[in-house]
Amino acid sequence: MFGLNLSKPSTRFACYLAVGILAMAAAGCSRTLVVLVPDPDGKVGEVSVTTAKGTRVLTAAGESTRASSTSSTPEETRVLTEELIVNVFGPALDNEPLPPERHVLFFNFDTTDLRPESRERLLHIYQAIGRRQVCDVSINGHADRMGREEYNYGLSMQRAQRVQGELVKLGLDDECMKIRYYGESDPLVPTMDGVARRVNRRVEIEIR
Repeated sequence: MFGLNLSKPSTRFACYLAVGILAMAAAGCSRTLVVLVPDPDGKVGEVSVTTAKGTRVLTAAGESTRASSTSSTPEETRVLTEELIVNVFGPALDNEPLPPERHVLFFNFDTTDLRPESRERLLHIYQAIGRRQVCDVSINGHADRMGREEYNYGLSMQRAQRVQGELVKLGLDDECMKIRYYGESDPLVPTMDGVARRVNRRVEIEIR
């Protein structure tokens, strides 16, 4: 048995098979090298490499272990240089999908009008979407707690639709955008009812 256990969701790892196949995960393979590499934001998770004979845990950036067979103990861990990691795993790392990208746009009170600084970010967001091979965008509308709950639910929907419309004007296909709206139920900063907190009047965009 050969197994990999990713105990933290931010973990990335590269697994190189001796036959020259490059993959992000492998099971039941021999002569497997596993290297822990940071996420794009620099976070490092944890990987347990397990065979029938034992387990090695990788916790540091560049730390690696090798299992020569499924019935052998994983070798002592060692840290690989960045240059060596790039030389061995470069093609696989280059082909990794971009991580999700998130943006927040803010609105004037009780309107679907974007604040000036948020309107200026629309082109940047459109360009960020264009860098993906596939267009997959979530647009989530929100409202503050001023006014009736039913009213704010509708307002959050209109804000999400407004952002979708602005991106369509820039040239994005509306079929690849999914709209959700939450009214006042999911504030960025929790407040008492009747409080018009500006940061809660927003649309959150996730680009995948």
